[in-house]
Amino acid sequence: MRFPAYRTILLFIMLVFAIGPLLSQVIGISGIVLDSVSGKALPFAQLSLQSCAIGTVTNEEGSFTLEVPSLFSKDTLLVAYMGFETRKCPVMALSGNENIIRLRPGLLQLSEVEIVAYTPEEVIRRMVAAIPANYGPDSLILTAFVRSQKFVGGRLAEFTEAIIEDLKTGYKPYGRSDEKEKSRQSNVPLLLKGRVISDTGMVNSFGDLGRSAGCLGCNFVHDFAEFYYHTVLDEKQFRYYTFKMDEQSAPGGGKIYHIRFDQKKGVKETLWKGDIYINGADFALLKISQKPSFEAFDQFEKDKYKRQFTIRNTPGWYQEMPMMEWTTTYSKRGDSYFLSTIRIENWLTFKHPSLNQVVKFSHRNEVVVTDASRDPQKTRNFKGDKSTGVNQRWDQVVGKGDEQFWKGYNYLPIEEKLQENLKKLGGR
Repeated sequence: MRFPAYRTILLFIMLVFAIGPLLSQVIGISGIVLDSVSGKALPFAQLSLQSCAIGTVTNEEGSFTLEVPSLFSKDTLLVAYMGFETRKCPVMALSGNENIIRLRPGLLQLSEVEIVAYTPEEVIRRMVAAIPANYGPDSLILTAFVRSQKFVGGRLAEFTEAIIEDLKTGYKPYGRSDEKEKSRQSNVPLLLKGRVISDTGMVNSFGDLGRSAGCLGCNFVHDFAEFYYHTVLDEKQFRYYTFKMDEQSAPGGGKIYHIRFDQKKGVKETLWKGDIYINGADFALLKISQKPSFEAFDQFEKDKYKRQFTIRNTPGWYQEMPMMEWTTTYSKRGDSYFLSTIRIENWLTFKHPSLNQVVKFSHRNEVVVTDASRDPQKTRNFKGDKSTGVNQRWDQVVGKGDEQFWKGYNYLPIEEKLQENLKKLGGR
């Protein structure tokens, strides 16, 4: 039976009016995600509805807030974290409460004497070879929430939040000699919304060093699946590292390769130590974190006087060995893996021998990818610009900020302590 066109339109209008109130009403959910064994908070735990893409992540203290349209009141919230069992919670059971969600460790280490089929180096080789199949060779646009905080002497000096789109040229194989061109073409940002609260004088007193975290697309160079040359994932770098690996059981079955790496003793470079997690079924990179190896401390001490900095218009400052940690995670959406989060923390100490002074500068950058698109038309018509945000305040690029937007944005909610710091910063 065929309906006349006007009846089809009428039915559509009636449907819109029927579900409209449900979409406009929301269920507020908030709480904290903890390790059930240690009781410690789990930062960057992922929360998402089972039936759709609505979700959020916890902040560095494990806290979260999420607004769920009433239409999904009977849905289930999935709470997941690398190395822990995924927990399912009915939405209505969480409504209106300050929830404490405890996750049980789910990765069980096998016996140390168990024979592993592959060496750590072979697992990494297979992971790199599988990058195009796992992450996709076609160009894509990531939508991401970016937060940057700068601290001087332990005081918050600048706070920046932005919603950006980032164009990647895809995870295609490329030669070592093509890395520079790949870097130039990929990760082109487009600033959609931004806000900055800053003690401009304090930040500017550090000269170029103080303004160094302003590049919109810079965080995305920590996408190790895209830029693996000259990292621990690069086969030519293997000779500089020691590797240890164990197999761990994955939630829902299968296994995960957990590889620990550190700089070899006697290597005269400033290199890294850290952890790599690779899915045993398809060799997809799931997580990599790294920080400076103290095997490089003596070499850094010998070389540091070759690098001089100008701070507060005064030359002659030297940097101590930096304390930093970079963590990048990936998650599967549909049939492909996508970049999920990037977290960068740098703690830098500078000394001036003749003035007998010390200054400490640090910054924390956080990226959460909220959406991904491989729509060919969208990628062709993308209007990003590599220079956006370089030596520019992001709020000046986009105009006056919309505070109501930030108040309602679910990703990485502002902590109470941070709110206090922002009030002090804004009052200067």
